[in-house]
Amino acid sequence: MSILDDYIHKAAKALLRGDPVDELCREIIDVLDVQYRNPKQITALQSNNISFVYSPSDLKMILGKMKVLREQRDQEFYGSHGLKTITEHIRYLEDAIDAGMGGNDLKALYERIDRVYANYYDSYTDGLSGWSCLDDDFSDKQTELRIDKLKHFRDVELRKMKVVEAQAASLNVSAKSESTSIANSTVDLSVVVEHIDNLPDSSLAEEEKTALKGMLADLQTKNEKKREKKLQRLLSWLATKGTDVFIAAMPYIIQAVQFQM
Repeated sequence: MSILDDYIHKAAKALLRGDPVDELCREIIDVLDVQYRNPKQITALQSNNISFVYSPSDLKMILGKMKVLREQRDQEFYGSHGLKTITEHIRYLEDAIDAGMGGNDLKALYERIDRVYANYYDSYTDGLSGWSCLDDDFSDKQTELRIDKLKHFRDVELRKMKVVEAQAASLNVSAKSESTSIANSTVDLSVVVEHIDNLPDSSLAEEEKTALKGMLADLQTKNEKKREKKLQRLLSWLATKGTDVFIAAMPYIIQAVQFQM
């Protein structure tokens, strides 16, 4: 879960429970740099009045702004790859948890979403209430299970699309002139290596970074058949890694391939 998603859930839960929200509002504005200011706060600042306290209505406005930011991020990250629907279904389920949804309302949401994926992904219904021999269970635990499954399937689809994009880029580059100088190639590969080194260890261990850099270096061969074989090996290796590694590494791989032609 991203920091933005985490704060969206915290804000929604705080509003649902009726918790004091002043400290949370200030934290969100500070951490996420959300552009929000209550007109009363401006008046308080102008009069050197430090007693201003954010209200639930302020948090609702901030929550709305965070959701807009998340929608923009989702569109950029998943919308261009045709994964808008699955992302929207994930959000519906997350919002159901935040709103404390249960009973028939949650049951209806399950049925609406499950019918989209139950016949498409064989493992989707495993462990879900309302399917097979399991009793009906409309709870946060079941909602979270559906969220986890949809995130997994979305990651799988995104990796497939990234592989196709990389293969298409490789074919396009292969048709270009092989006049790029070795000097420029070395400089660009060093930038790629620097980006790999900056990946967090939680995403890619040091030995895996070394392996990735070695496979990138192998792409310097001018033999097209060998280069294509090495590229396919690299893509297969990346397909076993997390989506964040795949997305972070793919532009660097394409760039490296382009400058090796």
